[in-house]
Order: sequence, then structure tokens, then C-alpha cells
Amino acid sequence: MKYLNSIIFLSSLAISAIRGEVKYFSKCVKNGDFAITFDDGPSLDYSNAILDILDEYKVKATFFVNGKNCVDITTNDLAKAILKREYESGHVIGSHTFTHPFGITTLSKDELTYELNALNDALYDIIGVKPAFFRPPLGEYSEENLKVIEQCGIKANILWNLDSEDWDHNYNATQQYIDNLEGKDPYAHSFIALNHDIQKVTAETNLKIVIPYLKKLGYNLVPMDVCIGLPAYQSDYDENSNPKKIPSSNNNNNNNNNNSNGGNNGISKDGSGETVSGDPQNLNNNDNNNSNNNGTNNSNTNNNNNGNGNALPETSDANIVRNSVVLSVTIMLLMSILLL
Repeated sequence: MKYLNSIIFLSSLAISAIRGEVKYFSKCVKNGDFAITFDDGPSLDYSNAILDILDEYKVKATFFVNGKNCVDITTNDLAKAILKREYESGHVIGSHTFTHPFGITTLSKDELTYELNALNDALYDIIGVKPAFFRPPLGEYSEENLKVIEQCGIKANILWNLDSEDWDHNYNATQQYIDNLEGKDPYAHSFIALNHDIQKVTAETNLKIVIPYLKKLGYNLVPMDVCIGLPAYQSDYDENSNPKKIPSSNNNNNNNNNNSNGGNNGISKDGSGETVSGDPQNLNNNDNNNSNNNGTNNSNTNNNNNGNGNALPETSDANIVRNSVVLSVTIMLLMSILLL
């Protein structure tokens, strides 16, 4: 009995070490990486146009999709074709809930479980995988939500540190990139940018300027698995939530920096001080007038977490630490039992 409490305590340590908790990210783990993300799709009007632009610039992006927001992906063949194209083109598919409720903090456990698993099942039927990355609508969530999210197979909760505000038809969405990146050295910063593939301004205006602009600044445009160093799909993890394979930027075929001048602090200037081609400032007067304003206002982002939160910068290091802790605790348990 003397050692019973110690054994119980050590056992709880072992369980928490083995248990894979949901990690939080609002930026990439490697400076210089820039992840372009899209919420709320697929859109029958704009998603294919966005994919065409991504193909043109050889950029891999991330789509946090819904099952029944703009369109029902379980019944609409065009929506299914868009999802297949996104996945087969090498873009990452993440979860944004099935119906896009106006926030998840008010949902019951059963309601949130439905939102996540209904989308998991729908995507599995269409592309053969279930997403391991999740972005909550409005960027809001609670500790209770995280427990449900984990139970539904999610490994990473993804927010952002750059909001294009393309959902606001009165705001110049491209200008947001200028406001957020001005004076920032790519060698000292990384970003996850929020966009929406249901917005006309994003499909017809922003991307064509923003992508070459980011490359000119020296950013490496990467999909979310490379951005955070974790596999994108649930089948890529073992029973202890350890990644079977660590994503590598070496597998990213974007070659984004071939025409880059490196870490340029002047957001609208190149190394010579001249305005670069495709400068977002050229669109100050023609940006959001054509937007549908169908997006969700994500300005109420959960700001209690900064940077990468509880995510270790290198996933391989995280696995080594976890395995070392498990081994140490196991040895301590055996020693405690022998002393009884």
C-alpha cells in the first residue's frame, strides 16, 4: 500500500506519454515556410479556378473543407470531382466540420462528434483517406472540444497568423498580405494564411498576385503537412498516434525560390528598391468589390495560444522524447513493483 500511490502516479505518466494529444499550430515550424490555406469549400464556382492558378505556379496548398456548406459533397458529383482533383494534385485536405456550424464551442459532444465523423466518412468514400488536420469554424474551440476532436482521429488543430480577410467584401484582401508581411524577414518568420475558396476575389484577383509576390520575397510555399511536420491523414499514424512517416520539404516540388532575391524587408520592393511585378499594392482600388461575402468572419480567433503552442518544432524529436519517457516510466514501474 505504501507504494500504491506512486505506482498509480507513474502509470498515469506512462499513459499521458503514450497518448497522442492534439497539437496546436498557427504558423509553420520552419522559418521561411508559408502555407496557403482555404476554408469553406469545395465551391462549384471558384475551387477549380483556384486549382488552375495553383497548378500554374506549381504550388501545393491546403483545403479545409466542409461536407455540406456550399454544396453537399455526398451527392454532388462536381463537388466530388473537385475534392479528388485537390487530393490527387498533391494538395492537403483538412477538416472544417461537415455543416460549418457557427462555432463549435456551443455544440454538445454528440453534435461535434457527428460534425467530424460525418466529414471523415464522406471524405473516405470520395478520396480514400480521413483528415488528421482540423480547423474550427471561426477559429474558436474549447478544451472540451479538443477531447472530442482527438477521439475523432484529429492530430493537429490548425489556425493562422495571417488572415486575408477575403470574406469582407469592403476590405482589400490583397492589402492584408502587405500589412502583415511588411518588414518581416522570411528567414525569421513563417506563416499560415487564411483564405476562402468560396470567394470570387480570391479566385479571380488575389492569388495571381499574392503567389508570385510571396515567391519574390523568398518564402517557400508548402502544404500543411510540410508546414507543421506531421502526416496529413489518419492512416499515416500508428495506434499510439505516432507518425509512420515524417513529411519532408525535400518532397515538395514547388521550387518556389528559384526567382527569389531572399529575405527582402521591403514588402513592395525587390532588392533594388523597385516595385516588383504583381505587387499587391497595384490592386488597392479593384480588389473586393466583386466578393460574394459568403465567407465566415474569422476575426474572433482564439488568441490564447501563440506560435506553435505545444507542438515540438521537429516531429522526429517529439517521437524520441515520447519513447524515452515511456521506457523510463516502464522501468520505474517495474522497480516499484519489485519493492512491494
